[in-house]
Amino acid sequence: MKKFIFTLITATLLSTGVQAQSNSVATQNTQVVQQSILERNKANVLDFYELAFNQHKLQEAVGKHVGAEYLQHNPTVADGGQAFIDAFAPFLKSHPQSKATIKRVAADGDLVWLHVHSQLDDKDRGEAVVDIFRLDENGKIVEHWDVIQAVPEKTESGRGMF
Repeated sequence: MKKFIFTLITATLLSTGVQAQSNSVATQNTQVVQQSILERNKANVLDFYELAFNQHKLQEAVGKHVGAEYLQHNPTVADGGQAFIDAFAPFLKSHPQSKATIKRVAADGDLVWLHVHSQLDDKDRGEAVVDIFRLDENGKIVEHWDVIQAVPEKTESGRGMF
């Protein structure tokens, strides 16, 4: 009887350890998948920005990275990928030297945000921009918010925008 109880206790302890180890591996696998999705989403947004605002290839940027449904919260741009192209094509045509320098990128869940220094040319003080993008399960941009502020000549704190 003692041998049976000892065997039962040992089996219970071993199976509990195996179950805990199995749960730990599953948690690690989930975290790896989530991290790879975050990295994919950041890479997609960075490529979109590079194509659209540095290479001025709006059609390619939208075709490659914008979902069929694209919701826009910028008050000067309508919803949809074509509306994005229509809004920015005239600007880029009249400012061929414009560029966007990414200062920071971060992601959480299905959101990616950028902190950007946008300039008309190398002499322009430019604007500080924060863009927030929501991506779908396929890594396509489906929603966008932004805030834009002119870069001042000097600040009260003495610190720059970036």
